[in-house]
Amino acid sequence: MPLITEKWQSDKLNKRFEIARQIYNSLLGHELSIYHELQKSDEYAEVQSQIDSILKQDQELRDSAALKKLFQERGVLLKNAGLTEYGMMNEMKNFYKHFNDNIGSSVAVHCIASQVWTAFDKLFYGDGKKVRFKRRGDIRSLKGGAITGKSGGTEIMFKGTYIEWKGLVLRIKLDPDNAYESDMLQRHVKYCRIVKEPGKNKDHWYVQLMLEGIPAVKYDPETGEVLHSTGRGNVGIVVGTQLIACVSENDITIREMADKVQDIEKQKAAIQRKMDRSRRTLNPNNYNENGTIKKGAHKWIKSKRYILLQKELAYVQHQQADVRKRQHTEMANEIIAMGDRFITKDIQWGEYARKKTETTVNEKTGQPKSKKSYGKVIANKAPAMLTGIINQKLVSRGLAGIHKVPTDVKINQFNHITGEYTKDDPKVKWLVMPDGKRIYKRIYQAFLLQHVKEDDSLDIEGLARDYDKFLTMHDELMCRLQAEGKKYPGFDPKEWSEPTVQGQSA
Repeated sequence: MPLITEKWQSDKLNKRFEIARQIYNSLLGHELSIYHELQKSDEYAEVQSQIDSILKQDQELRDSAALKKLFQERGVLLKNAGLTEYGMMNEMKNFYKHFNDNIGSSVAVHCIASQVWTAFDKLFYGDGKKVRFKRRGDIRSLKGGAITGKSGGTEIMFKGTYIEWKGLVLRIKLDPDNAYESDMLQRHVKYCRIVKEPGKNKDHWYVQLMLEGIPAVKYDPETGEVLHSTGRGNVGIVVGTQLIACVSENDITIREMADKVQDIEKQKAAIQRKMDRSRRTLNPNNYNENGTIKKGAHKWIKSKRYILLQKELAYVQHQQADVRKRQHTEMANEIIAMGDRFITKDIQWGEYARKKTETTVNEKTGQPKSKKSYGKVIANKAPAMLTGIINQKLVSRGLAGIHKVPTDVKINQFNHITGEYTKDDPKVKWLVMPDGKRIYKRIYQAFLLQHVKEDDSLDIEGLARDYDKFLTMHDELMCRLQAEGKKYPGFDPKEWSEPTVQGQSA
């Protein structure tokens, strides 16, 4: 919810967020020095080298009991060195007390120390390569603590119509005509989070209230009907880099994700070029003669114009993020209305976004193949965000989350009529079935996923039973899209009725 802030209140909030950044960096540097000392010990180095050697092997060794034992041994060493979430929270008392007038124990311990641990947790147990210090402006949110049995939280406290934080009173912009908002504000508030978002001319401040229980039901204020209700039955979902196809018992949809999100790469590049020229003009001693930055630490001078360009760049990116999230939320509500059990492939989008490192040669031309990946389009469409929002909405309604089929289960290569697996050709978009029917490949794959059981096997009888109805819905969808003149990236409904278009026999 938006906060109504005056200039001095916004300045005070910016000051506290900057103090939080300095506390974060201080604790991070302290824990990093402990970790570097631990790495020098023979015992830790031996355990880590064994872990690294196993991780370089195949998947069977990665899931072995030996690796789990090594992780446990490393965990004990980290715990003894104090490199745990509790250890970092305990260490925080030595860093925040000098700023107690602005940052109290709840924010310091439960928010800042927890963020530091999250960075190390990704390094120890995730795919993180290194921990990084936060630059000025990188702290975008701070949350207070929670007390069992008390509503409103601690330090950053909700008081009905305003937020109170260390003597700072911030009014909340409420909508008295919003029944959903009024209902939710009657719930038990566990804690509050203050969020800073870039605006065109100034920063905007919001408060997020973390409530207990499940969300209230939304009703149409005019008709009184329930909004965003949940359907019944299985729904197969195929998520691509730009399109999403869904198949349920009574409906088929194919849509472009976040179609209102424009490619802002050219706009961003223009702003970044202006920033680079400004930076080079004011800091000539930090560059070599060939234009590269000199090695080592440097002091950078920023002009007023440079700072304005930084804010403009942040605002452009924030606008896109807002449009993307709003469209994903709307699409998630539409998809949830199709059923109550959702199945999709378990895709690691980071692998698709990452630029290839190996150089491969085209056998026909003898030229090196491009190392480009899907990084920009994935950044624009954010398919993982969409599936995450769907999963969050399902769990909040008491349903099971999205069932993700492992990548080693080759469902997308299966044909239920012949019972055979055919290697998938990514260049082919249309399938020619044994009965002569032409089906868009992603929609057929969604149909297969719709009939996946809990053990990741296919319901062959269900596929045969529902195939005729699926064909009818598929053909109706193609006719409707053709009549509407719809066309999506990589998908043209006109190709459905064009036999000259290449198809893959399924």
